Amino acid sequence: MESLEEIALKLGHRKQESFHFFKYYDAILNHLRSEKINFLEIGIGGSKDPKEGGHSLKIWSEYFSKASLYALDLYYKDLEFNSRIKIFQGSQIDKKVLDNIHNISGDFDIIIDDGSHINSHQIETFKILFPKLKSNGYYFIEDVQTSYYLSDGGDGFYLNNKKTAINFFKTMIDRMHQVEHENPYSKPDYYSKNIIEINFLPNLIIVKKNKNKSKSHILINNQKPIKGQSLLTLRKILKILKYNFHYIRSKIYYLLDYFKI
Repeated sequence: MESLEEIALKLGHRKQESFHFFKYYDAILNHLRSEKINFLEIGIGGSKDPKEGGHSLKIWSEYFSKASLYALDLYYKDLEFNSRIKIFQGSQIDKKVLDNIHNISGDFDIIIDDGSHINSHQIETFKILFPKLKSNGYYFIEDVQTSYYLSDGGDGFYLNNKKTAINFFKTMIDRMHQVEHENPYSKPDYYSKNIIEINFLPNLIIVKKNKNKSKSHILINNQKPIKGQSLLTLRKILKILKYNFHYIRSKIYYLLDYFKI
């Protein structure tokens, strides 16, 4: 069976940055090649030319021989594809457009964001589409080097800028480990409950969705249990005071971070 790179070369694909990703896609997605999956790609390529673009869709169509493939581009495209490929026009951050595609396709097994690469778009698209990803599905965000490009809303100077895509996805590491937060005020959110794996690779982020059933072997309800019975009431009060102190401290840090940007 041909690899993704071999298929791309056979079809005349020459976009060098794509080949950088192919080895990762092949390693992760090879087991789905013969499955009837739903695949969504944001960004068809070819800029404003209606007759240009679609190269990656043709590659994916051959790689996933039984998949239903859906694609979205900001610009109108007049391209010839096989019957398994459906294309749509609209913005990747327009919830109505994305909901319309989802109403037609159903939940997705694979989503690839190769759209505008603007940081706010990468973040907002993920917020809209991740709930539409199936359990055991994969979400890929390509070209995240734009997190460091000023023109794309990135920041190569203040690397803790919360508005960049990379920093947004870094928070998913914390959320995935929510049960290990020694913080009684910490509550799980949708991402805490549904992300089991996140990989940061050069210019590529990969998120795997599934029910996060991990349990802490140390904490109970995000608190360390008090050992022993001596001075128990006093120690409980001191623990509450300690947690309240750290809660206030964290809010001050969040406020300082906000004003840094």
